[in-house]
Amino acid sequence: MALADDLLEQAKFLSIREVGRGRPRQASLRRAVSTAYYAVFHLLGVEAASQASPARPRGLRDRIQRALAHETMRQAARAFQATSLPDYVASFVHQPISPEIVGIAKNFVLLQEARHKADYDLAEPFDRTTVQGLVNNAEEVFLLWNKVRETDEARVFLAALMFWKLWSK
Repeated sequence: MALADDLLEQAKFLSIREVGRGRPRQASLRRAVSTAYYAVFHLLGVEAASQASPARPRGLRDRIQRALAHETMRQAARAFQATSLPDYVASFVHQPISPEIVGIAKNFVLLQEARHKADYDLAEPFDRTTVQGLVNNAEEVFLLWNKVRETDEARVFLAALMFWKLWSK
């Protein structure tokens, strides 16, 4: 099982663990949110690195995946979510952008913002229902990705996740 799948499974586990009075703990809920985001981040990262690199030499894909930047990915996802792509990207995709890619992009941005709150905003309490909804959003990304992963649109989306900031130059 791939790391992304393991992380999604862990996020689900953390979102339902600990029942009873005073439960669940904020630590478990916050880790579930963070882990759900990283499941999606790694899913898309592995796909992007696989697209950009051959399998050999060994380790090159891992190095490319490690170079992915959260902020660059967020900017690209926001553009695909809003379906307002600049001409230098729009020329590679059919308009309108598929609902699957829009859903992936929307959930990526949502999960990244939730992860920031979970990891850094201790004044923001989390409840089980909200967290399970976020974990469901991550699971939805996996399902949507499986529907579109072999399309040209998905290939452009992955390239945008890697090179968004560089493309505007």
